[in-house]
Amino acid sequence: MIFLDNASTTKIYDESLKEYVFQSEQNYFNASSLYKAGSDVLKQINKARETIIKLLGGSSFDNLIFTSGATESNNMAINGVLRKNMGKLVFSYAEHPAVFNVAKELEKQGYKVEFVKLTKDGIVDEKDYISKLDGASFISIMHVCNETGAVNDIKNLVKLAKQKNKDIIFHCDGVQAFGKIPVNVYDLGVDLYTISSHKIHGPKGVGALYVRKGINLKPSVFGGGQEFGIRSGTENTCGILAFKKSAEIICKNLKSNYDKVLTLKQEFLKELTTNFNVKINSNDFCSPYIISFSIPKVKAETILHMAEQEGVLISNGSACSSKHTDNRILKNMGIDDYYIQSSVRVSFSEFNTIDEVISAAQIIKQTCSRYINILK
Repeated sequence: MIFLDNASTTKIYDESLKEYVFQSEQNYFNASSLYKAGSDVLKQINKARETIIKLLGGSSFDNLIFTSGATESNNMAINGVLRKNMGKLVFSYAEHPAVFNVAKELEKQGYKVEFVKLTKDGIVDEKDYISKLDGASFISIMHVCNETGAVNDIKNLVKLAKQKNKDIIFHCDGVQAFGKIPVNVYDLGVDLYTISSHKIHGPKGVGALYVRKGINLKPSVFGGGQEFGIRSGTENTCGILAFKKSAEIICKNLKSNYDKVLTLKQEFLKELTTNFNVKINSNDFCSPYIISFSIPKVKAETILHMAEQEGVLISNGSACSSKHTDNRILKNMGIDDYYIQSSVRVSFSEFNTIDEVISAAQIIKQTCSRYINILK
């Protein structure tokens, strides 16, 4: 099997799995317990919190709330800052469903919500973005698009927003950025930043929300007061500490991984585009970890299943929206429906090899070519 859907999830590191098992078997005590074994677990959780904040480029004055994953973190970021008589909420059309669908729900509830257009390259349209800053109280723009790999200039977008209103709260979904491209929340200037464990070779069911000093969130889950009273519930100790292990490993190898994956992308595209009609939706400035492309005359679901029969796993977009035939992001990039219905996504990890990606490209070409010939 050749797994090329790493934007949806990733294989856990051996070291992280061992950490998870150890914590589950040997260090399973409740962090809220008063005895020493419990307080020792709490110390480990807080050490993991400090480590990840540091890896994000934050300061010791900032905070990190551990959650069940990116969806909860994104929801927490948005709902946590909502107040009565809130000003305008600004999002982009490229946001993950965990952000976009929250925005649409808030719009139904009567909040003033506006969406920023995308350029043909899939990034936020700066001119349209600036036009929507008047009266804005909250902004959420993703760092790297999970559909195309388009990388937004978050630092510049934050700067433009804060120039308009220094009190604007800026949230960034960094799920496809952290551990893959350089991330420094202090340099970016963001107030809130979402990350996820299973996107960086950690376990599923754990994520985090970075919170800059001075940003006050309303509680999202009430109970025993864990996670500073913002997200109550017994801590997922084994998940958190395995998450920390994965974050340390991937950030240490960020540059070498990036270079390897860039080579994988180049070799895949070289093979895919040789003597074959294909439209590449991701440009050279996108993250090398993700490629969106369309094969005319073959629907995405057909491409996906033909590849699967040959042992290649790819996707037709975000796993959270893969059942939908429409593609909001590609449509807002100005891509014609003819290509959208044939669009698929390939995403790499450090575990992939050059032989794998070349073989995958050949399989996609061969199966689609046979299918197109049958249609003639």
